Amino acid sequence: MVKKIILLAIFCAVVPAPFLLGEEKSRTYPWIPGPDEVLIYRTGVSMPLGRILLIRKGSEYCALKFTKSWLGETDNDHYTAYEFHYQADGGGDFSKNNVESGAGELFFPRVRGWMGIPVISGAKQTIRCGGIKLTWLFIATVRFLNNELAPTPWTSITEVNVHDPKIQWYRQDRSRKDRTVHIDRLWDNQEDVSK
Repeated sequence: MVKKIILLAIFCAVVPAPFLLGEEKSRTYPWIPGPDEVLIYRTGVSMPLGRILLIRKGSEYCALKFTKSWLGETDNDHYTAYEFHYQADGGGDFSKNNVESGAGELFFPRVRGWMGIPVISGAKQTIRCGGIKLTWLFIATVRFLNNELAPTPWTSITEVNVHDPKIQWYRQDRSRKDRTVHIDRLWDNQEDVSK
């Protein structure tokens, strides 16, 4: 029960009440980027659907792609599906036979009321990509935790090259200013963010 209350407190702090309760869904929220935008902020990265986010933890690599999402269509009010590919041998080569692949779904159930208090019960927001554990936030946001994240414009695992010099790896940085980048300009005007 304590975990549910903490989850609700975090979710309410991040999500505006009208959005949480299904009102004014057409309003633009700054933490939800456009369909072709990447949002890089202090504690995570939000990706467009169908684009690959690379994750690195030590010598382990994950390629993650969010494939679909919806809001308010079922009891899983905030829903996102994903695919992943995991490579643990340190080489980052996703064409090898030792790559683990899979899919999953994430959701926040519809908010229910209990004695006038909004309650969320049964949320699934953990992504397991092989040995890497990630936390999801609606729509397609991944929190850094102890991982490095690299947004890419790639759509297929066959395009992925974790050693491409254009890739920018990001870590959690509470002093970083939020920035939104169009997916086609993701690797323009690179900055040194891998510190």
